[in-house]
Amino acid sequence: MAATRLSADLHPLLTEYVIKKLQKNRLTTVYSFVKVEVEQLIRITNLPAESIVLVKNQLTDQFAGQYRSGQAHTTEPTVRLSTGIYPVDTLLQGGLIPGHIYEFCGESGSGKTLLCMTIVANVVLQRSTAYYIDTKCDFSGRKMQQILDRGQRKLTEQELGHTMARIKVERIFSPEQLVQVVEELATGKHLTDGTDLKLLVIDSLPSLWYLYQDSQNSVEPLGLLTKLICSLRKLATQHAVAIVLVNLAVRMIEGMAGSTAEAKRKLCPNGNYPALGRYWESAPGTRLLLEREDDHPETITCSVMVWKSNNLRSGERTIVRMTDAGVR
Repeated sequence: MAATRLSADLHPLLTEYVIKKLQKNRLTTVYSFVKVEVEQLIRITNLPAESIVLVKNQLTDQFAGQYRSGQAHTTEPTVRLSTGIYPVDTLLQGGLIPGHIYEFCGESGSGKTLLCMTIVANVVLQRSTAYYIDTKCDFSGRKMQQILDRGQRKLTEQELGHTMARIKVERIFSPEQLVQVVEELATGKHLTDGTDLKLLVIDSLPSLWYLYQDSQNSVEPLGLLTKLICSLRKLATQHAVAIVLVNLAVRMIEGMAGSTAEAKRKLCPNGNYPALGRYWESAPGTRLLLEREDDHPETITCSVMVWKSNNLRSGERTIVRMTDAGVR
């Protein structure tokens, strides 16, 4: 809430005129607006008290955390969502945790998309639904079918059709559209058709936010990132959905290491750092780093390392094989 700037698109009553009035009184964020007394806001905006209260309540509901009694939570252990990849499940101590946000980070060509598609295939084989947001047109139905058909037991045409139907794919090409889709999922849109959503994959984030690379306004992309992470956390916690994000590992440019801003970045042992800036570094609960190892004639070997995590030991790693039939 503190980092979200007031804008006319947050509420119909917050017109451009009202926003300018608030800015003149140094009220520029949602937090500063909500904490000010109603009487003072009436004098500043000339809006009636009922309208002020309505706006404050709706902004609080949208951006503030919700109080829940600990007695309302069951004591049953959380059932992890298996990725179907034994080395990755071992690294994650059993699989993906529902309600947790993961990030797969790596340089281009490190196998992030193939890893995501393999996990999605294994999740839908468990008769759960996965939502795959594709921002680079990398998702391939033929590749997914190839992954699903691997192994000793081949799926029948009917089984393959039912399994593929549990993968909801949406191509998105703007940050605003992504935020809108995630907000709709967070409000339970997927529940209207009885979808048992267990996994959300966004592949990938930088391809959208790099659209603002030459923008003179640094507030807009930061505000969209704030909205996105708030909606992702709401979706994860309230609907017990495991979320996997794909990000780029950016290599430090020579000469930048000595700058004050870059000196504060959380670097990986190989000198890389996650894209999307320092603000995003704390967004996911667990960040895994993918690094391509030696290439073999038939397979590509990659290491998967825990870069940072709330519940795993940083530095732990495993080795996986990238094949035509997915990640093994």
